[in-house]
Formats: sequence, structure tokens, C-alpha cells
Amino acid sequence: MGVGSEEASVLTTMLLYIAQETVGRVATILFAHQFSQRIEAEVKFYRFFADIVNDVAFVLDCMSPAMPILGRVVTLCLSNACRAVCGVAGGSSKAILSSHFAKAGNIGELNAKDGSQETVISLLGMWVGGVVVSKVHGTLATWSWLVPLLALHLWANWKAVRSVRLNSFNTNRALVFFRAALEGRTLDMEQVAQEETVLGWPAASRGIYGLEPCYFQVGSSVQDLVHRVYAGADQPSQPASTVGHLVQLFCDEDYLLWFDIETGEALVLLKDTATGITQAKGLCHMLRCYVKARTLTQATGRDVSERVDECQGTDNAPETASAYLTTRHRRCFRLLADALHENREQWSVIREQAERAGWDLGLTNLTKTRDRRVRATGFVEDKKVR
Repeated sequence: MGVGSEEASVLTTMLLYIAQETVGRVATILFAHQFSQRIEAEVKFYRFFADIVNDVAFVLDCMSPAMPILGRVVTLCLSNACRAVCGVAGGSSKAILSSHFAKAGNIGELNAKDGSQETVISLLGMWVGGVVVSKVHGTLATWSWLVPLLALHLWANWKAVRSVRLNSFNTNRALVFFRAALEGRTLDMEQVAQEETVLGWPAASRGIYGLEPCYFQVGSSVQDLVHRVYAGADQPSQPASTVGHLVQLFCDEDYLLWFDIETGEALVLLKDTATGITQAKGLCHMLRCYVKARTLTQATGRDVSERVDECQGTDNAPETASAYLTTRHRRCFRLLADALHENREQWSVIREQAERAGWDLGLTNLTKTRDRRVRATGFVEDKKVR
């Protein structure tokens, strides 16, 4: 029962079991509630994360006999919580990867063969484990075997996750691909996988194009937009005027983009008609804003906002000289309009090149929080999709 003491009574064992199960099931519910919508986009991360928390559970189990009574209870409960999290993350990511590997739609056959493979591996593991346990005695010997085996397990799973070549864009892969696309290069799945990282952000997104900070979010809410716009406003009425100009600028698009030229922060709001292709297009537009801002800064050696003041906006920009807009917001709109004009002209070419390289833009998933949509008519309002 994992009690760790020969003096434990049946009642103590039962109460410990109930405590472990309670903590484990609560952890399952909380983890699923908080992270279930992120797993599909970051399937590689959560597949490897499941192995990490599973190994942490093994370590906690081995530590528990050396703990005092209260510490032992806490350790065993944490161990069960780790296994519960592993079950949610591992099971969900496995289902997503199964649909990826079932190229001919044969998910049933794939799962059946995968189950047989797991049975064989479990059987071999049981035999080898029986031999190892019979030969290993003492605390030092136990840890001397446990640590290398866990390291080998994580290394093998790391290599397995890294070998997967997904044909859909998440934020990580999209940043790598569109960064190269704006430089005139088209990367296939193999090339993107070489730059993609499983844990954390790729180098391409750490201070995108040298701008700091580089916070951005796809699938933001109207509240997030108003909050960012309000930070640069001088009067309470200015955020509403700025949002109205933004709706006018993006009236022919399925997304809204706000890019703050002074802080480098960007928000992409998805309209209720947005698709995966819309998310990819919005991210590409956002990167163009970063590129133009960096280019203006490097060309003059001055602050980017000062350089934008000297540039003329495109014909499709709203009347950014409106008295209701601050100087900072007018600069933002000039840059947004210029980048939008370029993005509209070049998007069809980039999309064709991406599809030719094997990417499915319709499967793009760049949202990491609750999926939100906005309805833009004369004003904008949030519309939760799920």
C-alpha cells in the first residue's frame, strides 16, 4: 500500500490510501481545467512533461520511507498527484499524436498495435526489474541504480519527442517559419524541427528581432486590448477612439492587431469568423511590425517612434491625424497600416510556399488561453468560443 512502515495499522493504511486518492483526483480535475486547452497546441511539451512528473513520482516514492510520519504522508500524496497529472498530460498528448500518426485514418489499428507494444515493453520491464531488485540492496545501491535509469528514461523520451515532425503550427513553430519567410526562406517540417524547442521558447522569439520586451498574445480579449491601449492614453475617451480606428483599419480582415511601438507588445484579437489560417496571417503581420520597427531603429540609430513620425502611412490607413488619438497611437497606426499593406500583398505567396512545403495552415493553433472571439461591427465585444 506504500505506507513505508511495518507498524502501520489497517486503519492507518486505509486513511493514507484515501488521502492519496483524494489528492490525485483533485489534481486531475485542476490540471485538466487549467491546461486542457493548451495541450493540443503544445503536444510535444506536455508529452515530455508527463514523463518528467512520472519520474518525480518515482523519486518521491523512494524518499518516503526516510521521512517522518507527516512528511511521509505529504510525500506520498504529492507522488499520487504527480501520477495523476502524468495521466492527464500523457493520455491527452498520446491521443493527439495518434491522430497525427494515423495517416490513413486507421486510428483503431494504430491504438491496437500501440497497446500490444506497451504490453511487451511492460513484460520485459517486469522481468528485468525483478532481476535488478533481487541484486540491489541498501539505500546507496538503490539510488545509484535509480538516478541513471531515470536519466536514461528522460533522454529516450526526449529523443522520441524531438523526432516527431508535426505539419501544424503552434506558436513555437510559427515563429521559426514566419521569421524565415520574411527573410525570403521557406522552411519545411524537418528544418523547423531543428530550431524548435520542446521546453521553452525558440531563440527566434526571445526578443523578436532585437526588440525588448516582446510580449505578444494571439486570441486576446477586448478587455486586454483596452487595458493596453489605455496605458498610452491621456484621456478616458481615447481608448474608445483608438479601438474604433483599429476596427476600421482591419474591417476587411478576420483579426485585429494592436502593436505598441514603444513597448514592443502586441495583441492579436480573432473575429468570430477567424480560422487557423487567420491566426497564421495575424502572426505574420505582427512579425512584420517587429521587422519594420527594428529596421527603422537600425537605419537611423534613433528611437523607432521618432523615425515613424517622419514616414507616411499607406492609403488604407485610418485618419491617424485625428485629434482624439495621442501621438503615440498615431505612430502605432502608421506602422500597423504599412505592415498590413505589405502583408496583404505578400500573404498569398507565403501561404502557397508553406502549403507546398507540407504545412497545413488550417490546423494552426496559436492560442494558449481560453479561446476567445470578438464580434466587430460598430464596436467590438468578446465572444467566448469554448
